[in-house]
Amino acid sequence: MLDLRRLQTFVAVVDTGSVTEAAHRLGLTPSSVSQQVSQLDREIGLALLEKSGRGIQPTSAGLTLAEQARMVLSVAAEAEAVMADLREGRTGRVRVVSFTSAGDSLMPVVVADLRRTRPGLQVATTISETDEAYDALRAGRVDVALVLETYSKGQEPTDGLVRIHLLDDPFRVMLPTAHRLAGARVIDLEDLATDDWVAAVGVNGLGRAETVAICRRAGFTPRFAAQAVEFPAAQAYVATGIGVGLVPALALGTVHEGVAVRPIRNEPEPRHVWALTRPSLVDHVPVAQTLRSLRKAAADQRRIAAASGR
Repeated sequence: MLDLRRLQTFVAVVDTGSVTEAAHRLGLTPSSVSQQVSQLDREIGLALLEKSGRGIQPTSAGLTLAEQARMVLSVAAEAEAVMADLREGRTGRVRVVSFTSAGDSLMPVVVADLRRTRPGLQVATTISETDEAYDALRAGRVDVALVLETYSKGQEPTDGLVRIHLLDDPFRVMLPTAHRLAGARVIDLEDLATDDWVAAVGVNGLGRAETVAICRRAGFTPRFAAQAVEFPAAQAYVATGIGVGLVPALALGTVHEGVAVRPIRNEPEPRHVWALTRPSLVDHVPVAQTLRSLRKAAADQRRIAAASGR
């Protein structure tokens, strides 16, 4: 295989008609240029240059090689530019899997931020449960996973994955606006012991069992009047006055005009939201940029929740 540096040196000699001028263009010594051209001669087995007056000119074989070498060098330069863009995160692809409410709230902000700061970077997003997200990340099918995990910051498991704590997602109570407690600033869950309840039971929703567990810790077992698929549908049930429900703040989205959302006194354990990646990817620019955008989106989400009282 021909050496690219020698081809570059040879083309410079052909273009300038002088070893000295080629050396000046390339920042080399004339002797180094002569050595590289001589080595190329020996590799090919043909004379590539010949004297012409006070200068030199390419032979027929040299002209053919110079023409081919220019194409090879152009392709090599383009490949290097592409690799540089990938190294710097200007182009490429990052694959992110998230649970539903993070996909609805955090990921649109992240994708918009990356399109603005890294317009050549493609972000492929999918939705999946936490266990499936783990499998996809470990198998290399995704680069970043947003998951709900039960431990708090500082208690991360030692399973070899890199974890970044994004936020804690507190639970809120959804009440019909006509509810007797809708005007309260904070809700004691035990005050809802006699109410009918609505549960979101979608794949990534707050299931019936979780609602039961939280209510039982408050001293009662909820009586369910309806079950909805995911939180937007649960809001619609609450808005009609059918019952009350629990919702993580991250899953609120647009609050239905018939729903009042209130914080809980003696808040139950929040959902802990984490971004995970593999150690081999943590310094990969597209992944690092995605994690940066996720941190920023999570910080913005916390500020919005604090400002709105959610």
